[in-house]
Amino acid sequence: MSVDALVAKAAEAEANLDLVKALDTYEDALRLAPDSLEIAGRLAVLAFRLNMWPMAEKFYAHLITHGIHEMAIITGYAAALREQSKYDEAVDVLKTVLNQRPEEASLWEGLGNVMAAQGDTDNALTFFNEALRLEPDNLHARFNRGCALIDRGNETAGLEDLAACANAFDDPDNLASAQIAYAQALLASGQLEAGWRAYEGRERYGTARQVHYSLWSRRWREDQNLANSKLLVIGEQGLGDEVLFASILPDLIRDIGPEGALWLAVEPRLKALFERSFPETRVIAHRTQSIDGILQRSFPELENSATDGWAVTGDFLPLYRRQVSDFPTENAFLKPDPARVTYWREQLAAISDKPKVGILWKSLKSGAQRDRYFPAFEDWTDLLRLDGVTFVNLQYGDSDAEMTWAAENDLKIHTPVGIDLKDDLDDLAALCSAMDIILSPSNATSNIAAACGVPTWFLSPARGWLQLGQDHYPWYPSVRLFAPSSLMNWKSALDRARDALTDTFHLQER
Repeated sequence: MSVDALVAKAAEAEANLDLVKALDTYEDALRLAPDSLEIAGRLAVLAFRLNMWPMAEKFYAHLITHGIHEMAIITGYAAALREQSKYDEAVDVLKTVLNQRPEEASLWEGLGNVMAAQGDTDNALTFFNEALRLEPDNLHARFNRGCALIDRGNETAGLEDLAACANAFDDPDNLASAQIAYAQALLASGQLEAGWRAYEGRERYGTARQVHYSLWSRRWREDQNLANSKLLVIGEQGLGDEVLFASILPDLIRDIGPEGALWLAVEPRLKALFERSFPETRVIAHRTQSIDGILQRSFPELENSATDGWAVTGDFLPLYRRQVSDFPTENAFLKPDPARVTYWREQLAAISDKPKVGILWKSLKSGAQRDRYFPAFEDWTDLLRLDGVTFVNLQYGDSDAEMTWAAENDLKIHTPVGIDLKDDLDDLAALCSAMDIILSPSNATSNIAAACGVPTWFLSPARGWLQLGQDHYPWYPSVRLFAPSSLMNWKSALDRARDALTDTFHLQER
């Protein structure tokens, strides 16, 4: 196939949101035309969209080296560096070009994004404001300024910026991001009804992340009667949200009633836990796969004509969670296997007679914007030196590096054996239920623990949107929040958690 034919094929795949196929095809074209800067440019943009930061950096650097100095290339290169936490390099790139072109708003916006990624909100706002002074209609700068204002606690001004951007972007990816940010800002300010309406943006319509459901029946809407209906309810995207939003299921089971039928489609790893927790329902596993670049969610176990409608759990939030008082004061809705809880209590008791505190500290997904919401493992040092408690490693994924570092620094953390902390979620629920406290950022594990009623301490930014404008966590009565003084100082939250453990268990430092 010729270079032109490959480029056309790649462009068609990109237009159809099959980004992986487009990337592979552009790479095939580049092998035939290695000097093509046009193909290299398309690969740089695609790699960035696919979160392939090192590849994006390589192609952007290649373009700059070969004399392509367009602002989109410069700022794209800096953004790829930023997403790999190469902050100083990103700043150097942007400042070097700013010395020559100080009137370029996109460069000031790029600097603001680097500052925001590091949690330096004050400097980020300075740079976003300069970008908007130079280019008042710069939607990207206004959107990012709105996010920074929210982070700093200026909800009124932040909401004004985000509201202006929520429906203003032409690009579906940016539009979805703006709609979600606006919805979360509304919810963070306690405006639940407006926030849930705006939260429909989580569907990400028209993007590669939109999920298409392989169903023939109609989607449920709020004006439809639930009594005696036959409904399929599908878990949200992401394990944490799938568990969190399942808190509405007791309300839904009540309103459908015994004459109706409720099917629950959950992530396969949750099936056993949900079957035990909701015996009135039929629990099946959903399957999500990419077919020609389109995310398809199917339901192999669903019987033909079993339901007369379907919904996603988040669809019911405007119905059941219109105000904070709608949240149950008792809400342990997941039921671990009692025999496995007993087993894990015995295993933990054999280690020591001290209280057991399960800990997690990181996400498997990484990136500059995401990483700032998680404390560095080194920040845990003072807390882990507390005597009189046994710390248990519940971190899913590879934690060998952190465990080696802990051992070298005389920090004792027990790692349970005989359990896959990432995939065996039913047994994980039992293990968490055998603990005295779970201390963790909000993730799938800590949500499962809280949903089982385990005392769970979240390391969470102040005024997080899931707090819904409250000083507590309405979703789970068992949750206690520990917020950092800023995203640049997570140790402050861990120090307060250490003091709370000391008070709770009458501990002493090692």
